Amino acid sequence: MLRVGQLTIDLAARIVEIKENRLELPAKEYELLRTLAREPTRVFTREELLRDVWGHAHGGRARTLDSHASRLRRRLADAGADGLLRNVWGVGFRLIDPIE
Repeated sequence: MLRVGQLTIDLAARIVEIKENRLELPAKEYELLRTLAREPTRVFTREELLRDVWGHAHGGRARTLDSHASRLRRRLADAGADGLLRNVWGVGFRLIDPIE
């Protein structure tokens, strides 16, 4: 189990919940969230996320990452976790507990 604020990810069952509301996520959005949640205070570079989630060794597909992150951010906000996924300009992404 991974927990970040009100977000819970059951890794074995691939279940994502926010405030006890279950989120149905497409595979890549789930993988992106899971990767970020493993070290929630760490800023992941675009290159790391492209390599770890998509298997690409270079940043040539940065728009793919941006699109998925945008959709994931919207889903999280709709479920009550607005502000959880943050863009770190010029670097990448991280999770942050909005209550911090």
